[in-house]
Amino acid sequence: MSHVRRMFAVALTCSSLAACLSARPGLAQGTAWIAEPGTGSISVSYVNQNATEFYRATTATQGPLEATGANLAQNTVWIGFNYALHDAVALDVQSAWARSYVAGGVGPSGGEESYSGLFDSNIAVTWRVVDELVSNAPSVAFRVGAIIAGGYDTGYINSLGDGGSGVEASFIVGKFWDAVGVSGEVGYRTRGSTEVNPNAVGPSTAAGETVDIPDDMFVNLWLFVPVSSRLTLGVDYRMVNALSGIDIGGEGFSPSRFPGLEEDARILGGRLIADLTGTLGASAFFGQVVGGRNTAKSRIFGLGLNVGFGGSFGGGL
Repeated sequence: MSHVRRMFAVALTCSSLAACLSARPGLAQGTAWIAEPGTGSISVSYVNQNATEFYRATTATQGPLEATGANLAQNTVWIGFNYALHDAVALDVQSAWARSYVAGGVGPSGGEESYSGLFDSNIAVTWRVVDELVSNAPSVAFRVGAIIAGGYDTGYINSLGDGGSGVEASFIVGKFWDAVGVSGEVGYRTRGSTEVNPNAVGPSTAAGETVDIPDDMFVNLWLFVPVSSRLTLGVDYRMVNALSGIDIGGEGFSPSRFPGLEEDARILGGRLIADLTGTLGASAFFGQVVGGRNTAKSRIFGLGLNVGFGGSFGGGL
């Protein structure tokens, strides 16, 4: 694998800068570029997202935040691990700690102004079936992952997530030329149900009552341009489309049923990836939710570091 491809395999799989582009829409960010067998990386990333508007159905509004001008914010620290088990198979693990905040949170949705705890985790295996280094075709891979819900309360406007475990699968295609690289991922995510929080604002609920979390289709697109041997710029586009669910303010809605929203998001962003030492890499990301349904109109900023180990990491490729 070339020096540039190796850095992308690390940055895309492990940086997690884009994994929390919007807390509820999801985690997947697969890559068809797999590192050398027996090599891996560990990453730590910080992501901030904040919004003063949200989409009520498909209409952007300040809604319940307007009275106080409140900013809905979440800070997330991701830890990622990736390891190439084989020249065509890689394992990746992601987990995170998150803290949310909204001034006057007890007004629109009940609950407290701030929550913190373990966010949803993801364990996945990627199988590359076509390698562009030995074929004229683009690299092609399949990724299958398990989603493990974090231990947090749902049903508040600043809840950390939807609280549902499940699985996701995606099809990934990527290709590098001398001056540019492109990658695309199309996938499907299904999660079960989560228990309705009886302390959140909404109709009285019986103990153990649940709300179904809608399934999602997702698309992730990347364009990368190396500007030097150690610095690369990229443009990202992400889309998550829930296949069912309720609308904010629509029939059957109450804040206690936030996990059941039909939540869509379209996110446009840019990133910078730097190879600092051959073993140590850094990355930065900025993005904006440019369209959606029943989701926060968030601005997203992230910084990350990753450390490679094994094989020829640190060597002159």
